[in-house]
Formats: sequence, C-alpha cells, structure tokens
Amino acid sequence: FVLASMQMTLSPMTFDRNVTKVGFTGTALCTGFLAAVYLYRRTRYRWQEIEEKYGHEALHSIISHFKSLTLDPNTTVEEANKRRTVGYYEKARQAHEQNLVPGVWPFSALMKKRRQEMDRIMSYWNEGNKSHRTVIVMCDSTTSGLLHEARRDILRPLEYSTDISTSGTWIPDLSIIPEKDMHVTVAIPWWWHTIRDNNYELSKALASRFRQALVLDFHHPFQIELERIVLLGGKTLVALWRCVGERKTEDGTAIYDRHGESTDPFVKLRQEIVACFTTEDPDIKREPLTYTHKNSAEDLPVSPRPSVSAKRPTLKRQNTIEDKTPGLGQGDGFIHTTLCRLPLDCLSPHDVELEEIHRLCREATATYCGHRMVISKFRFLETTGRGGESNPCIEPIYDETIDAPSRLEVARNGVISETDNLHLPQQSNERSSTIGALPPVEKRETLQGLFDQEAKTLTEEEEGGDS
Repeated sequence: FVLASMQMTLSPMTFDRNVTKVGFTGTALCTGFLAAVYLYRRTRYRWQEIEEKYGHEALHSIISHFKSLTLDPNTTVEEANKRRTVGYYEKARQAHEQNLVPGVWPFSALMKKRRQEMDRIMSYWNEGNKSHRTVIVMCDSTTSGLLHEARRDILRPLEYSTDISTSGTWIPDLSIIPEKDMHVTVAIPWWWHTIRDNNYELSKALASRFRQALVLDFHHPFQIELERIVLLGGKTLVALWRCVGERKTEDGTAIYDRHGESTDPFVKLRQEIVACFTTEDPDIKREPLTYTHKNSAEDLPVSPRPSVSAKRPTLKRQNTIEDKTPGLGQGDGFIHTTLCRLPLDCLSPHDVELEEIHRLCREATATYCGHRMVISKFRFLETTGRGGESNPCIEPIYDETIDAPSRLEVARNGVISETDNLHLPQQSNERSSTIGALPPVEKRETLQGLFDQEAKTLTEEEEGGDS
C-alpha cells in the first residue's frame, strides 16, 4: 500500500530512490528484530549469578548464616544438615536461572556436536591407559526403583531418544545411569592416572587401607534421607541426601531426624578416609597412599628445580581425594546420586524449555522427600571409563565390596551378639565393640531361682570317696 501510494504521487526517479530507502529500512528492522530474539534466547540460556540478578540489594534470609558453618569430624548431624541445606538451596535456585536450551541448526552441525559429545564422554576409555578409583554405596532395590520412577516422570516431557541421529531431543545412553547401577559417591581416593605394572596391588592396598579406616574408627551402618531432586545447572539431574541422627526431647524420648545431636556419620567418614590415605602414622607403620607420595617413593623423574632468582612462593598441593571427593572441596557436605546428564550443546535442533522439568523436580521432591536408605556396604572400584563419566560400575578392573563393622549388643546375661538396630547409643556401643570374629562366650545361668531348687544328695561314687 505504501509503495503504491508513492508510485502514484512521485516521479519515477524519486520513486526508485524512496523504494531503496524503504528496502534498507525494512532490512534493518528485520535484522534488529532477529538480533533481539537471539539475545533474548541467549539471555535466558546464559547462567546468571545471583549477585548479577539482585545486585547489592540486601535480602532477608533464614539460611544464609548457615553458610559460615565449618564441617569437621565432630560436626553434629544438625549442623551438617544446615550447611547442606544452604548448598542445596543455592544449587536449586541457580538451576532455575537456566530454563531454555537453544536448538542447534543445521542438522549437520548438530550431528557434529553430538559426535564430539560422545568423544568427550568416552575420552578416558578411548585413551585406553588411564583409570580412577572411587568408593561408592550402591542404592538398594527399593531406593533405585523409587529414583528410577522419579527420573522417568521428570524427563517424560522431553520425549527424548538415545539414538544419536534423532531429530528430536537426544540424551546419550551412557548419560542415563541404569537402575541397577544407581549409587552414592563417598570418596575418590585417586583421580585419573596412567595405569602401571603394579596397578592391581595398589588398588588392593587402597581397599585394605579403607577397610582399616572403617574398623578402627567404628564406622557402623547409618541412615541417609532424601532431601530433594534437582536439575543442577539445567544439565545434571541428581538426588540430594542428608543424614539423620538421635536427639532427646525434654522427657528423655529419643527421636531420629535431621536435627540429630550425634556426630554426622557422613562428614566423619569422609574426613577420616582422607586422613587414612594422606597422613603418616609411625605407630602403626602407616604411610600415605597418594599419587604425590607414590611418585616420590618410586623416584620418578621430576622437572628440574628453578633457579633461586626465579623462585616463587611455594603453594601447598592439595591431594585429589580432597579436591575431587564431593562435599570436601567446597566444604558443604554434599551427598548425591547422579541420575542423568543432559548434553546442553547438542540436545535438540529445536529450543527446549526446562521450566516444566524444574516444576516436576519440585513435585518429585514433595513426593519422595524423606525416603531413607541404610549405608552399610561400601564398594571400592577402579574403572577405566567404559561407563562414561558418571557410571564406574561398568566393567571395572578392580571391584571389592567392604562391609561396615556391625554393631554389637551385650545382653544382661553377658551374651554378645550382632544387631541390625541402627539406633543403639553410639558411645556405649563403641565401648563394647570388637574387631574381628566374635569370641566364644560361655553362657551362664542367672542367680534368679537358684536357691529354690531341691538339694541334691551326692552318692559315694560321685563324692569320690568312702562314706
């Protein structure tokens, strides 16, 4: 309409010049609109820090002061759970900042990125000469079934496929932890290192050291409780756990919940695992079993020392077990089970909204929060990466299951027996604990009713002499 009006009122030369101007203006408007749409999508996709969103505005918070809590082997269950709550809440809040995954197009570019993602997942396996060691706790069948059901319901809106050539949403099969392999990561004694000739003997020594730590420090079976399920960073679907412990009410009743007054068993376990691998104890002839110590003990070649003029301040090297073990590096007591990882760079050729996934995570949390699992069997694994980056249970080259030392109960008649009761008083239970097999205990009769029995007259033969 505009062009027709101009043609009727303007000369041909003037009309041509104005048409050119209108064309340039339209092109600029279209370019600006497309740029605005692109920036809007990228803004929604980009990770936004809380400080950037709220600036320096002072917000009232109930849990912010818990962030200053320092976890140590004497930290109580209540204190450790408060520290965990801060970390879990912040991770959940940050997850909601990423609610859109932009699609990748053309399809050839998408396939290239998907192949690169598979190469990244299998990078250590493809190298063929590296392994890493980890300590995990396998989820029991009830727990793994519950988490499998929650994951299925949460990811259902994505309508994903594990086929790399799909034109819809793609999740690699290796990024979905099988139900039978769901686990809680306890510690990572050795990160990825080159496999050597004495590799099996080293794994055996590490597993033996871990077993000693369990027995000598009385790490009896304990319980953990599901706190929430969250899609961390819009990428990793995890179940987050907390511990439960005993506390006493005013009338002396024992309650076991997240506000327990006893020592947090998971924090204590991780701290003492680190100590058993990284510290030296001459009394029991224990040497550190770390990568740095093994290198120095084997006199492996090291880089030449710099000159005095180029000497820099010496920085203390942190062992990988402290840096890589969840909950230790950041000091937040993190306890998690990985359920799935989304490949954000090559998820789909179309934009994928994650807001519904976040909503379903909240609903799953409301449904399954409070479920408990017993930590009683530990699995020491050495893996070469056949299961990708999140599943060490596939084709490990070393695999040993280690039981936590059982709790012992001493009856009033002096009989010692093992018990599955996780709620025995910790201090009295440790005093009566033993290491190794139970010693034979003679069962004796009680004094009750002893003098009510009829007297027995001995015969001459029983007395062994003449009457």
